[in-house]
This record gives sequence, C-alpha cells and structure tokens, in this order.
Amino acid sequence: MNSSALHIVTDSTSDLPPELARRLDITVIPCQIHFGSETFREGMDIARHELYRRLRSGERATTSQPAVGVFAEVYQRLLRDGRPIVSIHLASRLSGVYSTACMAAREVDPERISVIDTRQVTMCSGWVAVHAAEAAREGRSRTDILQLIQDMLPRLRLYALIDDLHFLQRSGRVSWARSLLGNLLAIKPIAIVSEGEVVLAEKVRSFGRGLDRLIALATEAGRLEHVAILHAGAPQAAQYLEERLQDFLPREQMVLGEAGAVITAHAGPGAAGLACLYSGTL
Repeated sequence: MNSSALHIVTDSTSDLPPELARRLDITVIPCQIHFGSETFREGMDIARHELYRRLRSGERATTSQPAVGVFAEVYQRLLRDGRPIVSIHLASRLSGVYSTACMAAREVDPERISVIDTRQVTMCSGWVAVHAAEAAREGRSRTDILQLIQDMLPRLRLYALIDDLHFLQRSGRVSWARSLLGNLLAIKPIAIVSEGEVVLAEKVRSFGRGLDRLIALATEAGRLEHVAILHAGAPQAAQYLEERLQDFLPREQMVLGEAGAVITAHAGPGAAGLACLYSGTL
C-alpha cells in the first residue's frame, strides 16, 4: 500500500531509470518519437539499439509531446484515491509538454493538480521528480513539496558533450548549432542547460578531451549533491565519467543510465552528459 501524501507524475524525457520510477511510484507519461509515418512511445515501443541504428543510418526523427487527452486520462485515474498530483516536466522553452500538461490540469481539476516547469531536461527534471516523490513518501504536504521543488530548481544544471553536431542542428531547438556546423565539423561542442536555455559552453577537438572538460565544468561550478551520468550509446564514456566523478562524491549519490529516445533524437547517438544537482545555489 502506497502511503505517499500525493502522486508524482513526470514525462519520459526525465530519463528516470525504470526501476527508480517504480520504487518511488512515479507515474511516467511517454512522449513520442516519429520516423516518417511510424510513431513510437518513448520507453515502450522502440529498443535503444534499434533507435541508434536508425539514427546512425541517416533516418530523420522528430519528436512530440503526448496529447492533452493522455495527460487528462492519467490525472483522472490518479485523482480517484483522493490524493493531489504534482506533475513535473521539462523546460517549457524547449518543448510543448509543460503547456499540454497545464491544459489537461485545467480541464480535469486545477485545484488538485500542480504542474511544474523545471526549466531543465533529462535527469535534471528527473532529480526533481525523485526528491518530490521521496518527500511525498515521508508524508510532507503538497505546499511543502512545491517549496522544496522551487528551492531545487536554481541548483540544477545539465552538461552535455555532443559527438555529432548534425543531430542538434536538425532539431532546430538550438540556434548556435547551425553556425558551428558549417565551419568546424571536427569540433565537439559542450552545451550547458540552465534556466531553460541551451548555451554553448566550449568547443573541443576530441571526444576524450570533452569528457575531461565535462568533469571540470561540473565540479568547478559548486558542491555536487547528486549526479546522473547519461549516455546515448556511449557506455565507455559513461564508465569513464563515473570513475572520475568518484573523486568528488560517493557512488551512492550517482545514477548511471542511458538517455531516452527523445533526448537522443536531438543530441544524437554518442552524446554523453551529466545531470547535476548542487547543494547550494549556483
């Protein structure tokens, strides 16, 4: 019997490891990835090896948020036991997921559903869901949990090393990607996501050098509380990051996993990143 004070909902772009979502009873609503006329629900309908194969073969992928009705059905089902909902989603500047969730909340029961724009992506949003779920299991009120979330948001930052710039350029979500593509194909950009903005932090000449710079940027920004090490078909890079990070925080404060289909479609196969929660405001 789940004794949580409320329900925690997120979308699949939070890249929560499935076992972690199950353990904390976090409801994950799948976003969608499209190859031509084919549509797949993230985390359900397409295996990662098939995703990587199709992207690397040159197939063009697009992504989309779930329909309002999908959110509404989940909200209605969860509200039946009388507990309110906190619904946690990726940056509204980068996706329509948040606005769609807001529409569904207004339609179903705006008094009992709180929708959060994390201003972040992947496991930075995931950390918010995890901490909110843990607080809910402790019996904390919705007001307390919403305050906890607001305190967390300025302490989140994502660092991503892009292996193939073509995917980021095709996504159309990052203005600087096109300008880089034309003149320096050999570079590996390092992007930082903060407050809903994707900023070009550095340009490096090799992937190995980029991994070292990811570590430096993440550890120099502040004291790390939790880190998710993410990769898109680059397990050796993730292992290297994990080994290096153990000089800065205990292994039990890390999560290691693969980026989901939506993030991979935009960042491209081979990308690696660190989703960081810091112990103080940056």
